[in-house]
Amino acid sequence: MVPPTQRPKLAHRLLHEAHAAHHFMRRFGVPHPRWGNGSLMARALGDAAPTGRPLCLQALAVMALAVAAFRQDGAIRRHGLSPDTGLCYSQAELGDDHGRNQSKTDGG
Repeated sequence: MVPPTQRPKLAHRLLHEAHAAHHFMRRFGVPHPRWGNGSLMARALGDAAPTGRPLCLQALAVMALAVAAFRQDGAIRRHGLSPDTGLCYSQAELGDDHGRNQSKTDGG
């Protein structure tokens, strides 16, 4: 179990890794080998098997605050949701369909 003082740092890391996994999944069409398909659940379960403990509401609150800060930071930058702009596609790469047609971005 992660000590309460370490939870905000862990939440921040998990969010950024899940976001990177999302971009990996979009680019290559398969889940990231360690971080999963881009969902927070896949990322959280990537490190260890669940312990069967009941949901800790304090940990959930920390994660909710981290998600809100992550989204606010992305809105302020107006460039995707990640501070690593290399993870995000440019408008030219996405095209008019905003990346929905994968053949434009994956060479297929």
